[in-house]
Amino acid sequence: MSLSLAGLAFSNIYIYNKNVTLKQSISEGTKNLQELQVVNAEFKNKLYKMTDLSSLSDVIKSNNLVKDKSPKYFENKPLAIN
Repeated sequence: MSLSLAGLAFSNIYIYNKNVTLKQSISEGTKNLQELQVVNAEFKNKLYKMTDLSSLSDVIKSNNLVKDKSPKYFENKPLAIN
């Protein structure tokens, strides 16, 4: 009887330790997820700033680009008609 009680006590301690370890792993994972969400939001903000039309005009000015009023586009025409 005392041997089975000791076994139950040790198994209870083992299960408790596993439960605490699992809770700590979950909290660390949640913290890492929140940090990654913040980094993702920062990258999205940078991307949106780079593709914003107002910042595009700054890029045009800084690179001395000129808007072409009648652009001529390259066309790929086949050489032979089948």
